[in-house]
This record gives sequence, structure tokens and C-alpha cells, in this order.
Amino acid sequence: MSLSKEATSKLFSVKYINCKRRYGMWKKILISSGLLACLSCPQFTSDAYTVLMHQTDVNMNLTYPLVYLYNEAAQTKVNTEIAIYVDKMRDLYYKEKMYTVNLNYETTYEDDDYISLIITSGWYNGQSAHGYYTSQGLVFDKHTGNLIPATNYVHLKDDEQLYKLVMEGMLPVFSSREHQLQCNEFQILDKKIPIRNNNYVLLGEGKIAMLYQPYEISYYANGVTRIVFTPEKIEYINRLNS
Repeated sequence: MSLSKEATSKLFSVKYINCKRRYGMWKKILISSGLLACLSCPQFTSDAYTVLMHQTDVNMNLTYPLVYLYNEAAQTKVNTEIAIYVDKMRDLYYKEKMYTVNLNYETTYEDDDYISLIITSGWYNGQSAHGYYTSQGLVFDKHTGNLIPATNYVHLKDDEQLYKLVMEGMLPVFSSREHQLQCNEFQILDKKIPIRNNNYVLLGEGKIAMLYQPYEISYYANGVTRIVFTPEKIEYINRLNS
């Protein structure tokens, strides 16, 4: 099913805050009729839940979350940000006539205060050897709906320091297949790794990971790579730069 941009925006409207109440009613009805398994259940936490959404066409497949929060203003901020990526891929398909387009997401971490998502967008023009894709990390404050930068956790001095920490083995780097990269797998010419304060995710247990697109710091086959910061490494880096 293909939706217009106006319909997409409506899906993210705060008017849908009553969905949770309706879901509870539907659940009671379906339990009594034995059909509960036919309903795709939202994922609940103490103060939020997400509903899986789909938009499809012949060569387009978009899967993304609709996030519900008790704070309606925060909910609007979160879903408006997610809608940017949905609309971008729709435009790539319908306006720029890209051959195939897809979008999916992963929830990497969630607690009462934060929700961390990866939005992955892919496309293929039908002519090159392979398509291309990018991943964007989004960490939201569930009380305000604001995006939280990585500086909320780790304070790196500059791109040169990040390069040095990676090349000396202080910070591990993983491929999209969770393979830890070795020194000969990096493709970094200027001895700098850009600090991704606005493209990172929470991993749980105090860990965070900055995301790098294919070709940014390694070759395409390694996909979107992650520089992982454990709590111990974060404490050391913050103390080093204090």
C-alpha cells in the first residue's frame, strides 16, 4: 500500500494517542474470541510503546516505528523526526525514480527515560554493481522528545584523538556482521575519524556506539561500522579530557 506524504504525516499525528486505549479494548475482545495471535502487539514499557508501521509499493518497502508516549509534545517530536526519514525514502522512490528503496529500524535500547533507534535506509538505481545504504542513530529523551547527543556520555577532544584511540586498540570497531576490525581493514587517509555526536546509539549496560557509513572508515563489505565505548573507556576518555 502506498500512502501520500499527507497521509504519512497524519500517521504521526498526536491524534493517535488514544491508540493504547483502543488496543486494550481490542485485546479484551480478541482474547475472548481466541484471535489474539492475529494482532501484532505493540511493544510496551512503563511509559511508552511502539507500533510497527509499513508502507509498500512494487519496489518500495518501508518499515518504521510509531512511538507513543504519555507526554504528547514529546511524542510529536519523536515521530516527526522519524517521519523525516520515511518521507526522504518516499521522495527517492516517487520523485527521483530510484529503482528500489527500503527502510527498516532497530531498537537498540530502551528504558524509562530514553529510547535508542537505528534507522537504516537503502536504495539501488538498477545499474551499479550494488546498492547503497546508510544508518542513522537516534537517541530520544522520552520525557521531552529531544534528541540527545553523544556528548551526554563521552567527551572526545577531537577527530585526531578518536583516530588514535581506535588505532591503538583502546576502542574496538565492529562491522555490520559483528566482526571486530583489524588495523589492515581500515581505510583512513588523513589520520582522523569524525566524532559522531549526532549519529550514535545506546547499547545497554552503559555502552554506546558511534556509527560510520560504508566506505567512511572501512570498505563496503564491512557495512555500517560501529566504534563501541564501554563504561570503563568512557570514564577514562572523560578523565583524560577534563
